[in-house]
Amino acid sequence: MKLFVLLNLMFGVVYCEKILAFFFFPAVSHQNALKPIAKELSLRGHEVTLVTPNPDYNSSLSNLTEIDVSVGYEPFQFYDLTKLNRDSVYLIDLVLMGHHLYEDIVIRQLKAKGVKELLQKPADSFDLILIEGNTPAYFGLQHIFNAPLITLSSYGTGTYYHHVFGNPIHPVLYPDIFAQLSGPISNLLDKIDSLYVTLTYHLMAEYYMFPRMDKLVRPYFGLDMPYIGDMVRNASMMMLNVNPIISERRPLSANVIHYYKLHTPKIEELPKDLQEILDHSKNGVVYFSLGTNVRFQFLGGNIKEIILEALGELPYTVLCKWESEYQENKPKNVILRKWFPQESVLAHPNMKVFVTQGGLQSIQETIPNGIPMLVIPFLGEQPMNAKILADRGIAEVIMPKFLKKEILRDTILKLANEERYRLKAQQLRDVYMDQPQSDMDKVIWWCEYVIRHRGAKHLRSPSADISLYEYFMIDIFICILVAICVIYKGFSLLLIIAFRILGQTSSEVKLKRQ
Repeated sequence: MKLFVLLNLMFGVVYCEKILAFFFFPAVSHQNALKPIAKELSLRGHEVTLVTPNPDYNSSLSNLTEIDVSVGYEPFQFYDLTKLNRDSVYLIDLVLMGHHLYEDIVIRQLKAKGVKELLQKPADSFDLILIEGNTPAYFGLQHIFNAPLITLSSYGTGTYYHHVFGNPIHPVLYPDIFAQLSGPISNLLDKIDSLYVTLTYHLMAEYYMFPRMDKLVRPYFGLDMPYIGDMVRNASMMMLNVNPIISERRPLSANVIHYYKLHTPKIEELPKDLQEILDHSKNGVVYFSLGTNVRFQFLGGNIKEIILEALGELPYTVLCKWESEYQENKPKNVILRKWFPQESVLAHPNMKVFVTQGGLQSIQETIPNGIPMLVIPFLGEQPMNAKILADRGIAEVIMPKFLKKEILRDTILKLANEERYRLKAQQLRDVYMDQPQSDMDKVIWWCEYVIRHRGAKHLRSPSADISLYEYFMIDIFICILVAICVIYKGFSLLLIIAFRILGQTSSEVKLKRQ
């Protein structure tokens, strides 16, 4: 009996599923939000193959095999990501720029040696596929490996993908990321603009981006692969790194899951020199970082000088994440470094204000510490995030085109000195942190759920399988309009006939009298 129990325990330990995690986008913030899922799955006994541009090669994770696709970083030297906003370019050019960047990344990664070898594996190599679904390209992995697929995003997702998965896409209540608005929208011009963004992105995805990506990846995934748009619709589930407290609060279909806080590690001990700087900054500390994708060499004019002059006039110590640790005419109160342990810096009690670009990961690292933010949004979802934070009362926003020394300095002072911002930030922190279970447990459970049931098609919303004109009941309104027109025309014709008959009868009566 003891031997039988021991053997059962042994088999229980070695039992695992084979999982492919293809997290393609070359950005530290994206990888920080997604890679912990692959690592946790491996720690829970699953055999995980992780495709990432930022491999860790952690030998302690014996169940994790990494494939390096850092070649995806190469296209960034040709793209100015600070232009990925509607203040810089027209909407169509903005969408095209983002799509062409994705194409450049995907084609380089598909040609990488490790990915080529991966695509040669047998069809039954994996029980589950996880992808970063910002592009439709890697949905085609379903065709190669015949396994259920879950798409994840390190932030939210666009209106088109919400439509594909059956979530509500009302442009007044839930504006698209590129609308740079927070719903519900009250201004009529903003409503028109939001509708324009929603329809434009939908049409470009349907008739330009998806067909181009299908043509690009078909030679790698097989000429017999179904259309890439159908591959997207075949996905079992979508997981979004979103907290409804700081998002659009959109209702979700049963196969769409929210999670957050996965990327935030435990607060580590600060380097000794940095710890001393923060401890001795009795007036307080301001932390300035525009993330990893905003590069100062792309910023026009004298923006670097404006920022440094404004920071130099503050009565606080300023930690500034910069591309170089040397800058001519650097103020004495400003400390420039290429990297700071952001979570640990934000957790220090002397921290007063965080100046950020408004990336979701930076926001998620700030809110648990109850710190007011100054958001200078540049690209992607950052303008929308900034609007939401401002509406919640914990942030002020300066659009890059309005960035002046006096405005930057005075806004930081306002956030640091007016207690209402910190009180709002602390209230939001308490709501944000209050949840019934860890998000990692939620994500892992749903991954294993999809494996157990070989997909989750039974959770798919019926609204995911109807066209936009049916979703908005345009066909019904047209029928009603046609019916009204027919009734009106018929009634008008009856009146005309009636009047003619009455007229003829009246004439006949007159003739008889004569």
